[in-house]
Amino acid sequence: MFEYIFGELTIKKIDYVAIDINGLAYKIFISLKTFETLKEIGEDEKLYIHTHVKEDDISFYGFKTENERELFRALIKTSGVGPKLTLAILSTYNVKDVINIVLDNNSKLFTKVPGLGEKKAQKIILDLKDKVKKLNIIEIQNENEDVSNGKNIISDTSNTKLLLMKEDIKLALESLGYANADVSKWIKDEELADMNNIGDAIKTILQKIQNKK
Repeated sequence: MFEYIFGELTIKKIDYVAIDINGLAYKIFISLKTFETLKEIGEDEKLYIHTHVKEDDISFYGFKTENERELFRALIKTSGVGPKLTLAILSTYNVKDVINIVLDNNSKLFTKVPGLGEKKAQKIILDLKDKVKKLNIIEIQNENEDVSNGKNIISDTSNTKLLLMKEDIKLALESLGYANADVSKWIKDEELADMNNIGDAIKTILQKIQNKK
């Protein structure tokens, strides 16, 4: 319904805000991570919007970045994960953290989110594996730089890129018959970061596997 809402921030709570547009205030639910990036009351604020429609209710959920909104939409499509639990996840971890958790298959970190158990955490990881790859990593880097007020987070973004590469390499190795291949065992992050493409990495790993036999 709405792509984004831009107007005067009139109410600023930990879990929701109100943005006034020509005398009409929109109540918008937010995550704690979004709350931490908001401007002060009385200033103009822009939030990307997800409209959640139920039989008896229409709710707005707001995000400072499009990536956070897309991750929210991916999460709520997981069976048993509604907007409330999704906001709890996004209040505990930022977009980059969630991507790292999913690609690392680290369900234990997800269980730190209130109301999220091990089984559901594993299901979320399974459902999100392919979806997180569609998020724009360069854009995430820029978003994190804005939020951190200029702090250097390039190394964190590089880690995310490496995780994405490892996941693609693992899938490629599995297609070649190397099930459950541990990419980190065969190639160091420093080597992988210096390689031009995944093909070079796969050749290197296959050579090491053959030499090991």
